Amino acid sequence: MLKKSTLLLLAAVMLMAWFALSSGAFDGNDYDGGSWDNDSSWDSGDSGWSGSGGDNGDIPPTAILVIIVIGGWYIWSKFIRPKKNEDNKAGKSGSIRDSSREGKGIQLPDRTAQIETLIKAHDPNFTASSLVSFVKRVYIDIQTAWCKRDMAPVRAYLHDNLYDATVKQVRAKIDQGVIYHYESMVVNTAYLTSYAKDAQYEYITLYLNARMIDWQEDEKTGKILRGDKTTRWDLRYKMKFMRSMGVLTKEATSGATEHSCPNCGASLEMTSSAKCKYCGALVTTGQYSWVLSDFGTIRNDTLDEGVTEE
Repeated sequence: MLKKSTLLLLAAVMLMAWFALSSGAFDGNDYDGGSWDNDSSWDSGDSGWSGSGGDNGDIPPTAILVIIVIGGWYIWSKFIRPKKNEDNKAGKSGSIRDSSREGKGIQLPDRTAQIETLIKAHDPNFTASSLVSFVKRVYIDIQTAWCKRDMAPVRAYLHDNLYDATVKQVRAKIDQGVIYHYESMVVNTAYLTSYAKDAQYEYITLYLNARMIDWQEDEKTGKILRGDKTTRWDLRYKMKFMRSMGVLTKEATSGATEHSCPNCGASLEMTSSAKCKYCGALVTTGQYSWVLSDFGTIRNDTLDEGVTEE
């Protein structure tokens, strides 16, 4: 079945053809708008069309064909094609768009197997799959907390410096009256890409690709400030985690989980100073487990840090 826009185009072209057959000759002044020029060769006084169709002034078939083609192109370029472009920009029908052209040329390699082997040499219980699963949950939890404007639920995942910086950003958005909405979040890809260590810490960097519907709302008026409720944005991140040297992954049978104190295994309830209420362990410094120390989107200046083996 033909689309409505196609039917309109055909109807307009047929009408122009009928007009051409019945009117005899063009007057250049009929096209004083749009892309037509009054001084063009279509003016009957200057063109050679008047002598080629017979003494009665009728337009020959070839001229009618030219009229149909040009008329169709005019309608398409002026009305139909711009409308489609507007629909694409608006994210009609839940289209997927890149969040930014920034960093499009940056590709971080997947070094999961290499890094897992390197860590297992001193931490036999470590598995890349468990860390990736943990990071995916952390990502979703952080984005959810950001939208709720309360980072307390993810306090245990963030290094002190990153937590303090994020809280300042949240407070700034509250002062501005801006509410973020992230919906239909899904992580498509996550893998280990870089590894390094120094005298005190070891660091793992993960690449993460996610999609979500992202829009911002004015808290007072409810007006959408940025984004929309249908477009799914494709985003790429670089997430760096750190932990103290010598810390080992606990066995799965130990009872400790990502929502438990990494030191004593108790349900993770922390004081404002990020200490476990039960054992007093500082759980956000990397002293007992991996914590997120850096988090940002892939940019043009994003570097591949590679793997440092010592």
